[in-house]
Amino acid sequence: MATLTLTFRRLTIRKRDAMKVSAVLSALLCSVLSCPLWLGGQTPDATSASGKVQELYPDEGYLSPTRYVNRYFGFAFDIPSDLQLEPVPQPVPRDGRIQILQLGGPAPTYATVSIIAFPLHSKLALDAKGILRRALDQELYMGVEELHQLSKTLLAGHIFYTYETRRGGDQHLALACNLEGHALVVMLAATNAKVVKELETAFEHVTFTTPAKAREVVDPNAEEYDGPAISTHRLAQLQADPPVNHIDAGRFAGEMYENPQLGFRYPIPPGWTLEAEGAVQPAIERSHPTDFDNPWIGAGERELMKVCHKTLFSAWAKRPAADGQVSYDDFGEVTVSAASMACFPGIRFPASPADHRAVQDFLLQLRLTHPILQNMRDIRAFTSGGNVFVLLHGVVGFHVPDDELSRRLSIALSVTARRGYILTWFFAAPHDSELRGLLEDKITFHNGPSPQQGSATKPGGGGSEPAETKQGPSEEAAPGPPEVTSASSASEGTTATPASDSTATKNIRQDAPADPPPSNATPPRAAEPGQEQQSKGSPPPQ
Repeated sequence: MATLTLTFRRLTIRKRDAMKVSAVLSALLCSVLSCPLWLGGQTPDATSASGKVQELYPDEGYLSPTRYVNRYFGFAFDIPSDLQLEPVPQPVPRDGRIQILQLGGPAPTYATVSIIAFPLHSKLALDAKGILRRALDQELYMGVEELHQLSKTLLAGHIFYTYETRRGGDQHLALACNLEGHALVVMLAATNAKVVKELETAFEHVTFTTPAKAREVVDPNAEEYDGPAISTHRLAQLQADPPVNHIDAGRFAGEMYENPQLGFRYPIPPGWTLEAEGAVQPAIERSHPTDFDNPWIGAGERELMKVCHKTLFSAWAKRPAADGQVSYDDFGEVTVSAASMACFPGIRFPASPADHRAVQDFLLQLRLTHPILQNMRDIRAFTSGGNVFVLLHGVVGFHVPDDELSRRLSIALSVTARRGYILTWFFAAPHDSELRGLLEDKITFHNGPSPQQGSATKPGGGGSEPAETKQGPSEEAAPGPPEVTSASSASEGTTATPASDSTATKNIRQDAPADPPPSNATPPRAAEPGQEQQSKGSPPPQ
């Protein structure tokens, strides 16, 4: 019998981009601003040069659809409303730059506003002029049309260095200024010259004020904005009092898992074994090619997950043998996790499954901390049992040692928001038929107030049945396609499934998969038609 090695060392990963940021933005950040030599290998610090904790940080500001205000540097400028610019989340950079603002617009112009700060306290760091000089030289080496050579201009009493180039349909204007011990770099880009000019005109009217008066020039509908990535100071605050320490691990009563704090119960498949962590997602990460420019998850995001994310339990269809292997046809996994939404101030869980834009924006941010989304192309958003769910489905392939046939696992991720937490159910099975069976298990949600956190047993370690807690009316949902059914009593509420369609199910297709990055690992040979051993259930969609 073929066996499945849980390390998945020969797993094939196909990178899929859930959302596409414009080619202009990618080119600017990757080929122009990502040189670590500019900073001498410096990384952002949560303290000032004197070692004291700062009261303000370069990425702190306010953002509305029509105006951005930076509290630290004290500048503000208007955002052209007709360009439909919206904030774009970014991973934490590794080269020391501080991401201040990242805005992107829709096709066909892909208008982009990017503001980055480079600390100047390193002896090897370049100033504003030096950064633009090196950036322009690099662009000219790559081959661009120089529309305006490096020069300087005066904006609101501050000297800005600037140049403008174009390559094909992509055109951008770069500006840089030395401010408060930093080199502030602004990139305005689009695929249309008129749009670039509109962005330039808007930024030329930039104003400066003191940090104490920054609030006076903020739009009434503006929200606090700490940049497109998790900031160093925000991460430090979370590490001081990790939200993960306040998540109840839950309790087991027979084959039922219950978490009073999060307000839900979930049945463990009969005969399955409980583990503290899942097997498939870590195995997929280990199989990911080591690439500094394309890590499986960024260093900042990994630290964020350590303090914000908890695996409540992982259930496996069969416990691995002593050699770490389990029968391929017997393999199955359900891993349930929770993460505090307080760790992601910019994230918004969609209030309606019909709001495709909200679903896409949510997944774009979720992907930064849940890279497994790269392997899931099919998306459904729906309401089940009164709860909005986002369900993603995909396939990962691998080779069994000493077996010429390619194999694959069907995987799914069901996500909902509950009592200030993001709850996820991760599923893995050899075939779609088994996966659908797992998605049919009902989740019971209690609608009463959250009780005080009690003693929690360690997932997989068993424990006594929890004391009876008064709960409000409950509703049931499930991560899969079953229909909604009514419960027999008001105390049990109604039932539904997180992959079912009790109100309106919306299908959302992600972008076509990008070419996978080169890897030194030997990828499995693609299986010929009919060669894959998918004897149970229908094959997953390609």
